[in-house]
Amino acid sequence: MKPYAMAHEALDEDKAFQEEVLNVARTLGKAVILHRSGKYDQPGKGLVDPQPK
Repeated sequence: MKPYAMAHEALDEDKAFQEEVLNVARTLGKAVILHRSGKYDQPGKGLVDPQPK
């Protein structure tokens, strides 16, 4: 286990994790827009997985 402050530094440097979080936010925003317009499509379509398995 690392000290609490070190954990924040690791997250700040993890660009792939940050991109994943941004993809979640983008997907949620698009899902809200689609829902309000009465459309039911895949809101995450077209996003690239920054950490493919």
